[in-house]
Amino acid sequence: MPSLRLDGRRLDCHDGDTIASAAFRAGVRTFSRSIKAHRRRGLYCGTGDCANCLVTVDGLPGERACVMPARDGMRVERETGWPSVDRDALAINDRLHRFMPVGFYYKVFARPRWLWPIAERVIRRATGTGTLPAVVAARHTRTRFVRVHTLVIGGGVAGLAAAATAAHDRSVVLATEAALGAEVTDPAARDTIARLAAEARAAGAELLEGHTAIGIYEGPSAALLGPDELVEVEAERVIVATGAIEAHGVFPGNDLPGVWLGRGAARMAAIHNVPIGTRAVVVANTGDGAELADALRTAGTDVTLVAGRVLEARGGRQVDSITVLTPEGRRAFACDALVLSLGWAPRDTLLRMTAEPEVVGAGDVVRPGCTLAEAEASGRAAATGTADEPREADPWPITEHDGYVCVCEDVSMHDLERAWDEGWTSSEILKRYTTATMGPCQGALCSRHLAEHARAKGAAPAARGRTTARPPVRGPRLGDLIGGVHEQVERRTALHERHVAAGARMDHSGVWLRPGTYGDVADEIRAARQRVSVMDVSTLGTFLVAGRDARTLLDHVFPIDVGAIAAGRARYLLALDEAGYVMDDGLLAALADGSYFLTSTSGGADRMEAWLRNWIDRLDLHVHLVNQTAQLGAINVAGPHARDLLATLSDDDLSREALPYPGHADITVAGVPCRAIAAGFVGELSFELHHPRGRSVELWDALLAAGAAWDIRPHGLDALDVLRLEKGHVYLAQDTMPDDHPAKLGLGWAVASTKKEFIGKRALERMDALPLERRLVGLRFDGPPQRGHPLALDGAIVGRITSCAVSEAANGPVGLGWLRAVGGEFPSVLRAGEVTATVSPTPFYDPDGERLRG
Repeated sequence: MPSLRLDGRRLDCHDGDTIASAAFRAGVRTFSRSIKAHRRRGLYCGTGDCANCLVTVDGLPGERACVMPARDGMRVERETGWPSVDRDALAINDRLHRFMPVGFYYKVFARPRWLWPIAERVIRRATGTGTLPAVVAARHTRTRFVRVHTLVIGGGVAGLAAAATAAHDRSVVLATEAALGAEVTDPAARDTIARLAAEARAAGAELLEGHTAIGIYEGPSAALLGPDELVEVEAERVIVATGAIEAHGVFPGNDLPGVWLGRGAARMAAIHNVPIGTRAVVVANTGDGAELADALRTAGTDVTLVAGRVLEARGGRQVDSITVLTPEGRRAFACDALVLSLGWAPRDTLLRMTAEPEVVGAGDVVRPGCTLAEAEASGRAAATGTADEPREADPWPITEHDGYVCVCEDVSMHDLERAWDEGWTSSEILKRYTTATMGPCQGALCSRHLAEHARAKGAAPAARGRTTARPPVRGPRLGDLIGGVHEQVERRTALHERHVAAGARMDHSGVWLRPGTYGDVADEIRAARQRVSVMDVSTLGTFLVAGRDARTLLDHVFPIDVGAIAAGRARYLLALDEAGYVMDDGLLAALADGSYFLTSTSGGADRMEAWLRNWIDRLDLHVHLVNQTAQLGAINVAGPHARDLLATLSDDDLSREALPYPGHADITVAGVPCRAIAAGFVGELSFELHHPRGRSVELWDALLAAGAAWDIRPHGLDALDVLRLEKGHVYLAQDTMPDDHPAKLGLGWAVASTKKEFIGKRALERMDALPLERRLVGLRFDGPPQRGHPLALDGAIVGRITSCAVSEAANGPVGLGWLRAVGGEFPSVLRAGEVTATVSPTPFYDPDGERLRG
């Protein structure tokens, strides 16, 4: 017989068992301890909606035992108690309520400040739902993208009816968390599900069993987490048929092991044939009471069925007696199981994540407690565009006495009352102050109680609503969410095949696939410094900016003096956001007709286009903006003989006077029309040849053939990293951080501070009035440096290396790095491990820029 091990103990697994059913059959009653008070937690909902049965499986914490299938050889641990869950010394917390009042994090540790770091370490050790493994084998999770007309979430009667109806003339995907019908105890419901599933498959619907919808987003779109894949779905319509959840009863002792919600108890008895106890009391205020009682009896439990309100449950390790207020009065019952069927409320977290009209509900999620026929009709109506309007659920049963509202976070009715008395008088701020709804179940059981409490207290309508629904509905693992990282979207330049044929190692640079090196980085660098070299820079963003307000736009958006750029000249520019932070850089070339040619960083074209169009609209300008990135290719010809090489292929005037640095001209090279821009990122005379992308191969081949006279070599990103570093040029995103302004980067010279207005000007003026606390500096090292290594002063970390290389042209190891001021001064000598780093001015090579002018 297959078996698993729970805390080292061998447990037999029957066919169809979950971890919970196998453990419960073996006598386990305490599955976890609560996060704060370390109270015993037993099986409760049986549907994965609560956090009572969270266990660690094969080293990974946070698995819901009640819905996770048991597998042979599985290792399961209950981690939330010390030294064990059954005998937890930290249960003393349950007796210390007076020392841990609601909001005690804010009250107790506010003063003195030095106490909080100590208390935080203690609290972290005493709380949580398990221990993350230090080392775990990576699981290969693929990402699949699906575009579909209708996405149905939920595999019950309503969801299958919707899928079956919609699939007759549209593409349909249905996602359901469990196998279809696997958790249904009602034979009539199982038969209906089987019939509708067959109809949906016959109509062409794709049914994804074991796929949990963890969120709905704009579009509408949704993320479905399956056993070995993450499915990202874009749909024209989404039908949410996630059913209803049973009411969580609040009364003293409501969190004792042995207290069950009806569905969980029925599944344990009817599906797994495990009795939930010897003597059970079913308290039912719904029409399901008789069916629940019958299901429990089939497993051998003695059942008493009553209607009424539970006043109290008592017990130690588990419930042993209860008191119920029945229509005949108070009655006491001795029992070892209490089953609650107190009402229904929609499981509508997904439905509340969006207000888009294309997302609708069907079945119990809009009509809680509906019949099978009503659920089927609701699903078919939703598929045909006549979805039911959500019906307000009946108020959930609350109590004037105590009891746990949030069993995840140990928040009781007493805590809510006290928080209200202290002035926290809305459901949203009650949530933040008490932490109710913030546990692993994300408010599945308690969010309605929070809203009902605020309503009962007379809160204003705006202050008594449900707390905001946010993804994820079920807690996914981070590794599952990055499942598609190995499936990067690739963009290739027109020269990709030429690079591969030349033996280039192709690397990802953003969304682009670019040559890293052609085999000998050192020779590539020497070619650019001493002879001539070419590089494919077609990944640069390129734009034509025209119209009568073109200069007005550029002067407003960029911090350079656009009017000072004469036709035929170009200038380096920064793009700043409203906070004055650097978001991009590039070149701006002024054309003779009053228009402008603009370049931006590789991969930055879409962002730059959106930025410019936003300001065109906001300022109501007459500007024509053409994104030419997809139309143009670009090849950079660099090195002392760059002008000589072009002269062999062009009849145009390429003299220093006709094409100066920084300038540009329209020329023809090897019969290919090009806009040549004299640029200087590599620190040598160089010309960016922007040309029609369809002629890139022709131009590349001609340059290499003619350049053979100078032993030409193409260079890749590895060589470029060294070349630009020797000039002290900044790589955005590598050398920069999101909150960097020009002064921190040493780029204040690129800002025309005398301009009356530009985006970010006010922010720069405020920041310029403050002393710099951090800046990017040049560094020289007395040994091989390592990128990312911390920079230390007297043992304290004050910075880090962002770029570094051993440079022949700079006579040794050099780099760039961030440095913080110490005592108002920036240190000049630091340690990077065993290496000494000395702050040095940049550029490291050709500081006067003579070689750029050729």
